[in-house]
Amino acid sequence: MEFLCPNHKRMFADLPLDNQQDLWLSWMEHSRSHSQQQDWDNVIALAGSAFDLACLARTRHPETMHVELTLSAIIAYRSLQMRDRAGHARQMVLRALDNLQSQTARHTGLNGYCNTDECIEVLLDASRQPGFFADYLNWPSFPFSQHRVRPARVIH
Repeated sequence: MEFLCPNHKRMFADLPLDNQQDLWLSWMEHSRSHSQQQDWDNVIALAGSAFDLACLARTRHPETMHVELTLSAIIAYRSLQMRDRAGHARQMVLRALDNLQSQTARHTGLNGYCNTDECIEVLLDASRQPGFFADYLNWPSFPFSQHRVRPARVIH
């Protein structure tokens, strides 16, 4: 599942890394405001675009944006689940894992940031995701509960 069209990918690929990071942050902040309103379709579009941008940035700068990629993947994944799009949610996680594992320069975690392997662990362990958000994104709270309760249909 791709969120950015080819034209926007080309346009954003030419931006300096600082501008890509600023754009990523802007999209994630907008995603946060939509998550507070439980507007999951817009959260998916914004976090998904932020995810695509992080993947794009890592093609030229493989040592960067692994934390951003992980954060946006989690938000997009969880939002897709909220909209009952489990297949797309799985694709999101697989794309994130593929990107984090395939880069030749694995980030080793300097200056207080986690390394690439820790990002992979967080993607695979939902219980670590709220803490990851608290550490790396200045949101007042994690927008998803730990366990999603689905309504049951009782047939008599």
